[in-house]
Amino acid sequence: METKDILKSLRKSNGYSTMQEFCAAADISFSTYQNYESGKRVPTAEILVKLADFYGVTTDYLLGRPDAKAPADPIDKLMTVDEMEKDLLREWLSLDEASRKAFLDVLRKIVADDQKRQAEDSRSKIMTVKEAARSDEPGNAPHTADYPQALLDEMDKNAPRTDINT
Repeated sequence: METKDILKSLRKSNGYSTMQEFCAAADISFSTYQNYESGKRVPTAEILVKLADFYGVTTDYLLGRPDAKAPADPIDKLMTVDEMEKDLLREWLSLDEASRKAFLDVLRKIVADDQKRQAEDSRSKIMTVKEAARSDEPGNAPHTADYPQALLDEMDKNAPRTDINT
């Protein structure tokens, strides 16, 4: 099928009974479009893209090449990525710069809030530890004591280190 026939068929199948009606909706000059549908002129690349976007088809389809292959999606070539991750990448790439920045800001806030929550949780955790006897006094045998996790972490950082190989 020729481009002129495809344009006419698309126009009618999309509910535009007249060229004037279509041209008003698509914001295309009537006299120019009339030449396309009559076959007197071939649409320019710019007009082909505009028509393809308007109808939701490819420019290859408008040129009468319905068997033309679509360009390969580079995301589909990522072998180690599952389908959900591929969808996420496609969505990310479809965002404009401002939307990407806003999304990253939200992620940074979530990560910061989670880190704060984890730090608070570790400070509030109480750990039971076994302590050695502090002296030879009777009744001062090894025993257990409760300490906040944060204090134990600090004590561990400041504890003298010994080399077990010496």
